[in-house]
Order: sequence, then structure tokens, then C-alpha cells
Amino acid sequence: MEKLSYTNEDDKCYGATGMAIGIVVFDGEDKLAGVGLDADPGDMMEMHSSFYFSGNPGLSAKSAWAEMRENFSLSVAMMISNVMCRRMVLDRKLVAPEVRQGLQDTVVEEGRDACSLEEDEVRRIFDKEYTYLFRVFNHQGVHRVAHEFADALKRRRHLSRLEVLEELRALSSL
Repeated sequence: MEKLSYTNEDDKCYGATGMAIGIVVFDGEDKLAGVGLDADPGDMMEMHSSFYFSGNPGLSAKSAWAEMRENFSLSVAMMISNVMCRRMVLDRKLVAPEVRQGLQDTVVEEGRDACSLEEDEVRRIFDKEYTYLFRVFNHQGVHRVAHEFADALKRRRHLSRLEVLEELRALSSL
């Protein structure tokens, strides 16, 4: 979606900030290795290999499916959080309805291709996460944490998993 490309470094920084917040809010920090602002847009979030699950003969089919679905759900949260942080925190605007629809369409396609999920199931995942993240990014305390995180990321250019968790520890008290 062309409308979602980064317009400048601040926009990119707040996109990465949003994804980091989404990972923490959805308890996916164990899959995060770090965040790099100088990386290509698709590579800013450095994830552990378990996030890119491609199958493990040691896992039951049920366990493998659950892990794939969990990783997909975390990807959806990161995508939504990226856009919400850029629009609601940086630009102080609501996400435009056409952008929301574009996100949902992308998620539906990805869910079908990556996880063989039915459209209605993907839409339920999207709607649930979007609603929850809207409340998160509408909270003024989250705005403060996001601005502090974005400042730290812009200054340091790269944050390890532990540094991300340290920068975002204030989220747990909100």
C-alpha cells in the first residue's frame, strides 16, 4: 500500500516505535531481537528465528499450527501498531478509514496465504486487535512513552531486545 510508505525519518522512527509497542502489548517480546532504525523498512524489527517458523518435525501438527497463528497475530499487531503510532501519536490524527480498510485487506490476503485462514477468521483477528490497539494508542500515557522511545531510537539508531524492554517498561504501569 503506497499510502503507508514512510515520508521521512521521523515517520519511520514512529513506525518502528509502534511495532515495538505492539510487540510488548501482545506479549511477543520473547520473539524480538532488536530494533534498527537504519535498516530497510521491512527489516527494522529484528526477530528471533522462532518468529519465522517454517516447521519443526519435533512439534505436533496442533502445536505447529498454534505457533504459526500466534506469529501471524503478532504480525497483524505490529502492522496496526506501526500505522496507529505514526498517525495517532506523531500526526495526532485518526487513522483514515481507507487506510484501515487497506490494512484489513492486506491482513486478509496474508492470513489466507500464510496460514490458510478463512476471511471471516482473519477479519475477527484484525477487528479485535485494531479495537484493542486503538484504545492503547488513544491513551495519553502511551503517547508519552512512545515519544520517549522514538527519541531514544533516533539518538541511538539501534536498540537491543533488553533496551527495548527497558525503554517501554513504563507501559506496564499504565
